[in-house]
Amino acid sequence: MQFKVYSSDHKVSRKNLKRDLQRIVLVVLPGTASLDVSLMIQALKTANAVTGYAAFHWRIATLDGKSIDLEDGFILHPQMKIAEDEALDLALIYGEWGINTGRSVPLSNWLKRLDRQGVYLGAIGGACYELANASLLNGFECAVPWSYHDSFRELFPEVHIKEALFYWDRKRVTCTGRAACLDMVLRVIDHQCGAEVAGQVAEAFNYEVRGAAAVPLRQRNLTLQKMSGKLAEAVRIMEENLEILMSAEEIAEEIGSSKRQLERLFSRHLDCSPKRYYKRLRLKKARALLRQTALPVSEVAVACGFTSFSYFSRAYRGFFGSTPKEDRISRLG
Repeated sequence: MQFKVYSSDHKVSRKNLKRDLQRIVLVVLPGTASLDVSLMIQALKTANAVTGYAAFHWRIATLDGKSIDLEDGFILHPQMKIAEDEALDLALIYGEWGINTGRSVPLSNWLKRLDRQGVYLGAIGGACYELANASLLNGFECAVPWSYHDSFRELFPEVHIKEALFYWDRKRVTCTGRAACLDMVLRVIDHQCGAEVAGQVAEAFNYEVRGAAAVPLRQRNLTLQKMSGKLAEAVRIMEENLEILMSAEEIAEEIGSSKRQLERLFSRHLDCSPKRYYKRLRLKKARALLRQTALPVSEVAVACGFTSFSYFSRAYRGFFGSTPKEDRISRLG
């Protein structure tokens, strides 16, 4: 299947232009979900229709200007390659996570040049890695896909992750991707055209605007919260202390409980002990780091609270059915 995209009329009208996000380039990397791109394009088209003029003008780019395969089997045909047009207000990078991402020197240099020119820079989904690898998120707060939080924090500790679907910090716009792309583009439309136009675009999508402050809980956290507030708090503490481990007594004290009460909570709701659940969290983080980064296996072990590499390897194999090295090799293969 092929996925074609079309920009608005290239003859951009300056009538009633109020803001500074009119000229946009969407840089799409291989493996991007077509939904992420199509939501943005359709919303911008709708905004132009609502306003009656070209409030937005966009173009689609790939690294080399050639067609690429998207995640869901579509083929995207771009209109340009990066750096062909630098008369921009906003450059949005779309991509998926992978240990081979962030290695395009031309893309990194181009983004840095745009930053010096005062262009807004954005990242959707795994493309947050592209901006971070170019040191363009240092000192900024950003939204990162939830499944990437552990590996992103490990690689870029100087970047502050926000628990949000999307986040706008000065001239950085970051988004977790998928349905959250609509939240993000509505915020862009609001900035450029005002709340009334953004509201009409949302209505056209039969969508209720949640706003930047709306941060829904992850489904797993919501499920735990329904089971027990103290259980959810205990799991949160474990998740925030995967490298330097806390004892069951320390966790119980943090949530205003006893060790025995904590053990009963985990046994009743999760059918395991706090220690076993803690170990599962550490192993799941290890798998994420192995699959999403190029960190040495020994560093992954330490980052997940395992001081013995041999114990880490045995525990990993017992839980996932393969050793850390075997898992990484199979993913690369």
